[in-house]
Amino acid sequence: MRPEIHIGYWFSILSACFGFAYSIPQIFSTLKILPHPQDLVWLFVPSFFLAPCFLMAMICLHYVIGPELRVWTAISVAFAVIYAAFVTMVYFSQLTVVIPDLLAGRIDETHVLSFHSKSFLMAVDCLGYFFMSLSTLFAAGAFLGNKENKWLYRGLLYNGLLLPILILAFFYPVFYYAGALWMITFPLAMLNAAGLFRNQRAKI
Repeated sequence: MRPEIHIGYWFSILSACFGFAYSIPQIFSTLKILPHPQDLVWLFVPSFFLAPCFLMAMICLHYVIGPELRVWTAISVAFAVIYAAFVTMVYFSQLTVVIPDLLAGRIDETHVLSFHSKSFLMAVDCLGYFFMSLSTLFAAGAFLGNKENKWLYRGLLYNGLLLPILILAFFYPVFYYAGALWMITFPLAMLNAAGLFRNQRAKI
């Protein structure tokens, strides 16, 4: 079996799972069911693992696309690398340094590294998801007009089109509600990517 098909399938599945694992506590956090800052742990743990899984899925997608279309997926991978680097830095520092200090009372929400509306690390996180959206937008270009994978194209495209909303949400929090469409578009893209890898495996 070609390794990119097997690896791509499982990392696409994992990406969708971690996307769902983030979405559920995000809903609970918005509804104030999870206390703060404990809610950040539930949000950041799946998000931390999502980043490398998404990057691996995009790399494998690059290798199953025809050579004439790989410019789209190559650009997608480049943006996925930037996304993964930005957000893993944010989540790891939050989980290992900032949140423990918040819980211990050594710092408060006014600290420069605390994660809240319009904070420094939220800006970095927002920029990371800007690059994730760019990644899926360019990946969609490889499937334009591909009837066999039209739902993969749509999932990637719809997730990419959230790009301006995700940026606006940093300045105007009301856009976070529109950005919640990510909870649908991202799993849609990843589950259909898994379907592509499964179909590729069946053809071997």
